[in-house]
Amino acid sequence: MVNNQANESSATLVFETTPPYLSVTSKSRFKGRRNLPYPEAQPYKASIYYWWWAFLKRNRNYQITCANNGKGHLSKLYQDFGNIFDIAFEDWWKHGKYLFAEQSALVSKQPDIAEGDILYRIDPYRSFNQIHEEIKAIYGNATVMRSISERRRTSSAKYPIYANASAYNLYRVLKVWDLRCKHSEASAYDLGIMAGLKPNLLPPSRYGHTRTRSAASIERHNKRAHISIANQSNRYLRTAEQYIDNVGRGEFPKALRR
Repeated sequence: MVNNQANESSATLVFETTPPYLSVTSKSRFKGRRNLPYPEAQPYKASIYYWWWAFLKRNRNYQITCANNGKGHLSKLYQDFGNIFDIAFEDWWKHGKYLFAEQSALVSKQPDIAEGDILYRIDPYRSFNQIHEEIKAIYGNATVMRSISERRRTSSAKYPIYANASAYNLYRVLKVWDLRCKHSEASAYDLGIMAGLKPNLLPPSRYGHTRTRSAASIERHNKRAHISIANQSNRYLRTAEQYIDNVGRGEFPKALRR
């Protein structure tokens, strides 16, 4: 879980993964190039929450719903996300962040206790170390008692992250999808090249020979390199299709078929 007070004046929001810090981007953890999907990317594009927003913009049903002022197949989703086509991500995030924030862990006077929940009352007069060690012990015992099928990461956010995915991979997947939409007649190999994939091609024979054993070996190698790029592009397209379809169901990034 990650705390975020960068854009909050009165409360701390907690997220499953690092949110896009907008007002302090120069000092955020995304300053290093290793966290960015591509060198010149805006720092907030290193956050998975930006890509949730970006993939939702590609969902055809959501496009129609927004064009009809919230009326359509995804009208329920529209109530939460709104029209994302007439607002920049930085502005949308100011209210959109609450969709992904963990719900408050404070216990009310009459809490709704779900099966398996454990309530722990904090005594403010005890030391932090005592409380910390006691919570660790309670959690450890509870984990042992749970079945293996139940031991999965849970989130109290209204829209939890479905799975881990790097900003770089999400960027690649969406880039190939956008290229396919723009160049519908292009081959899978050409899409990969346009997306920046690098084929491991060998140069032809320096003497121009085409019938020698060496030339035949180079030709086979380059053919495999072409197939590898095409296969990678097709995997990206299949993944993008599932991401875009499932984000319309409130799940991202979800792709069960590669």
